[in-house]
Amino acid sequence: MAEEMKALVSRLAEYLKMSEQQLWCFHKYESQVEGWFKGEMLCFLEQEKLASRLPDFEREKLVHVGDKRMNVDVVLQLDKSGSTPLSWVELKHWHIGTQNNTYYGSDWYLKTANHSSCVKREVEKLLKIPENGDKFMLVLLTKNPGSEEWNSGVKEFNTKFSPLFVRSLTDPSDYPDFFFLGLLHVPEEGQH
Repeated sequence: MAEEMKALVSRLAEYLKMSEQQLWCFHKYESQVEGWFKGEMLCFLEQEKLASRLPDFEREKLVHVGDKRMNVDVVLQLDKSGSTPLSWVELKHWHIGTQNNTYYGSDWYLKTANHSSCVKREVEKLLKIPENGDKFMLVLLTKNPGSEEWNSGVKEFNTKFSPLFVRSLTDPSDYPDFFFLGLLHVPEEGQH
């Protein structure tokens, strides 16, 4: 399902290119607007469903993990036959640049352990999902951090937080300056 997810994210990138003014504004005003991203994602997914490119999706899917409950931002049925497991996706929006006199690069979000915006907590959450299926983290970054910073951060995450592991399925060099969609695949532990 990783290839289908990459194709979906590629179409999402084309959709978001129409929001250049908003994305530059978010960066200019040092803002992380995750709610906006989730709203745009719902509109995009609805268009995909109406165009018969996406069989189904669900937002804020409630999952029971032992005696606890958690919500997963988006669950996708990528296979038209419905015979393959769902794809589980957590969404984030990261501001790349200075915020409150501190610089935040994509590598900061990837190597920081216990901040609500960071990768480690989301990967741990995704790995707790008892149901089968691919797990992904999709991050809207405003602005594009560049390939070197992004890839360095992914490598550092995998080193620092092993056995946790993520694989980047997108590259900043394929995106304009004003945004990047970082698609991280979270394989089950031990499947590097």
